[in-house]
Amino acid sequence: MEGSLDLSAYERPHVQDMASPFRYPGGKGFLTGYLGSKLSEIKAGERHYAEPFCGGAGAALNLLKSGVADVIHLNDADIRVYSAWRAMLFETDRFLDRLRDAKVDMEEWDRSIDLVQNADNSKDYSFDLGFATYFINRTSRSGIILGAGPIGGYAQTGRWKIDARWYRETMSSRIRWLGSARDRVRLTNEDALTFMARSRTRLPLDDCLIFVDPPYVQVGSRLYLNAMNEAKHSALADMLQGGTFPNWILTYDNHPLIHELYADRRIETISVNYSLRTTRKEKEVLLRSF
Repeated sequence: MEGSLDLSAYERPHVQDMASPFRYPGGKGFLTGYLGSKLSEIKAGERHYAEPFCGGAGAALNLLKSGVADVIHLNDADIRVYSAWRAMLFETDRFLDRLRDAKVDMEEWDRSIDLVQNADNSKDYSFDLGFATYFINRTSRSGIILGAGPIGGYAQTGRWKIDARWYRETMSSRIRWLGSARDRVRLTNEDALTFMARSRTRLPLDDCLIFVDPPYVQVGSRLYLNAMNEAKHSALADMLQGGTFPNWILTYDNHPLIHELYADRRIETISVNYSLRTTRKEKEVLLRSF
């Protein structure tokens, strides 16, 4: 079953009102209104919201800041992204000091990209790695952490320079708020399937909306730090459709594999803005448990 999901009835936050300090290509902050409406339908004293592939957590932080979600669960398998979130959440003042003093130039970019490229996912949390990851996110084209290069190019001859998306005051304000909300954030560094399996006993599933936004099937290895193979996409489908999780929403690229894995469910298309090189709209698909 296929159709198109009309999102015009749901409030779409302006980019300046976003709570996440990250930039993410194809980020789902624009779904905040839709996700919030579905979360609000859960009748619970304390509403939980979880993202197994949190990335920039655009929607999650918007929902937390607005009060629609009481507790959010952020998980990312990549030690770089996890380290950035942990540094901002639990070493907030140190992170803000580094942000204030950082020189936004190619020398800092080269130092940061070296840390990011040589990160070992088997290692533990690192503040320096977390800050480097965030620095690269804010100073690279489209916010892509690996493979995109700095805004303005390596020679800095482009129209925009490396600091074009370095809004120090706005970034600091968002990170300061994030630190103040740390008691309502649960942060984990697990494989997404492990996170889902553990959520069966760790999360109050009847009171929780799980928003699943996996790496794309088509270009996941190019855009995401932790791509998934076909077996993992299949395992995720089995897990979501097994009946354990009552409230989930899933977004994907519009790929034949997804239509095959979710053949018995209604698949709705949504328009997503991308700005990898030029701004364009792409069709993704959205599926839900209810």
